[in-house]
Amino acid sequence: MSDVENGAPNAPQDADTTAAPQVDAPSGAVADTDKGAHAARPVVGRLVPGETAGASEPAILLRELQIAAVLEVGAWPNRLEPVANRLSELAGTILPGRPGRFSESDTALVGWVAFGRFIYIAASSEETARVDEALDTDDAAVVDLGPARRALHVGGSEASALLNKAVAIDFDPRAFPPGSLAQAVIHQIPVIILRRNEDGFDLLVPTSLADALIEWLTDAALEFGYRVAEPAAMM
Repeated sequence: MSDVENGAPNAPQDADTTAAPQVDAPSGAVADTDKGAHAARPVVGRLVPGETAGASEPAILLRELQIAAVLEVGAWPNRLEPVANRLSELAGTILPGRPGRFSESDTALVGWVAFGRFIYIAASSEETARVDEALDTDDAAVVDLGPARRALHVGGSEASALLNKAVAIDFDPRAFPPGSLAQAVIHQIPVIILRRNEDGFDLLVPTSLADALIEWLTDAALEFGYRVAEPAAMM
């Protein structure tokens, strides 16, 4: 789950390089002070702790999450059960019984993304080698996604409404309770959405597209008002 980032011909010697005359604004013109005007963000594509925008009482909390280890595990056909059991042992939790769910312990989270395909997130970078060594290549393929993923947290009373601007998922807690996950596309960017609690979602996004997603989130959140919190560990 990763981007794309000669010289102009010389102007003719007889080209007119005279500066264009400045035109004064009409005497009755005033500066644009419309409250709806969007101020430039302090750092494009980054979440700046302490930044607030939109409504005076923000209903959205945004923060960047630090990931120590994130892996994708794909079980080979007919090897799903032993792989699921081994992942449960490694994470110290009971794996959910179907795709679209995740379970977690104090040190690891295991999500069932699709049939035979899992996401494994851990609090220690040492888990990358541990999981890789624990799963036989005849049972599963393990891909280290650590450098290729960033994580963002979207919380607050209007977090569901914000995400619903881009995805048609019923985020009512009865339909999508804590422990649920979904693959989605936000602003043409593939993400995995994990609901950690009733008012909070964690988003896994390709590193190369994370800045673009942040720009979309901050722009879409203006309607509700948002505040950026200090970065925190995902696990």
